Amino acid sequence: MNTMSRSAYFDNAKFILIFLVVFGHTISPYRTDSDGVLSIYHFIFIFHMPVFILLAGYFSKNFKKKGYYKKIFTKVVVPYLIFQTVYTFYYNFIYDDQSFTLQYLVPRWAMWFLLSLIFWKLLLPLFARFSMWISMPVSIGLGLLVGFVDVNGMDKILSLSRMLVFFPFFLLGYYLSQHQNFLGKLLTWKSRLASAVVLVVALTGSYYFLNDTSYTDMLYGTNIYNQPGEFMMRVLHYTISIIVSFAFMALIPTQRFLFTGIGQRSLYVYLLHGFVIKWFFTTKYAQNLHTSGDFVMLTLLSILITMVLGSRIVDAVITVFKLTFKFIVTRNWSRLSFKKRRVS
Repeated sequence: MNTMSRSAYFDNAKFILIFLVVFGHTISPYRTDSDGVLSIYHFIFIFHMPVFILLAGYFSKNFKKKGYYKKIFTKVVVPYLIFQTVYTFYYNFIYDDQSFTLQYLVPRWAMWFLLSLIFWKLLLPLFARFSMWISMPVSIGLGLLVGFVDVNGMDKILSLSRMLVFFPFFLLGYYLSQHQNFLGKLLTWKSRLASAVVLVVALTGSYYFLNDTSYTDMLYGTNIYNQPGEFMMRVLHYTISIIVSFAFMALIPTQRFLFTGIGQRSLYVYLLHGFVIKWFFTTKYAQNLHTSGDFVMLTLLSILITMVLGSRIVDAVITVFKLTFKFIVTRNWSRLSFKKRRVS
């Protein structure tokens, strides 16, 4: 694959994935209305966050370069602190509930991904010292063992359960980045044909075997083993998620489309879509959606939210905000430094 097709491939993947994130969050309150909706919801959760996290690991290969930890702070820690704060006040406003207090160790809703990303990036240099055949089993072992730790609030504080359960996918992405030819092997016509079959089987299996809400926490990565067999369920979940994730990746097109550029701005969609969706859920209209026609409307709404929040207009507004924020911070810092020099 040439550089242009590789870029289009990853941008297309991130666009589809961020749409599935928005779509999954949009249909979440309605997933128990029918077995079909619940099955689709569970099918999406088999692979959409694993692949998203895998790609995050794939592009985290520059940890040996200078400025790696500074970028973690400026590009992950700062956005997390800002949006964790803003979402807390936003929830207080739209729900008229003052119980939402500032808790930076307990991520709000989708903010678990940013908080986990901080720790994944910090853990990467340690695990990358060893070969894939050592680090991957250790990371998977941690993801399996955390299910035995039954501590009150374990799934909330630092989002520790999710962090460890999904860490193997991040680590796998890093190791795949060391093998530049893996995409060439993945995107053959035979692989694509087999992958299409895998996804059809997975969707069908979701309808017949994952149409119960008891599987939701397992797919979230937050379940504690309360019954015999749940440990093996997570082992099976890892196996199926990896297979379905690669099947999904094999079907991503390498051509550029009108929506391809939105993939470059997928983080904006991730950070901002909660403001729209959480407000939408408070409306009377949203509270009376139950039919199959409503499901189509929710799909269209998810597409609209993804397209708008990933547009160049939103990108331009955020760029202006970032530059203004940077100017204010650096200007105040330079003034402080100047005063210190004058005093000294």
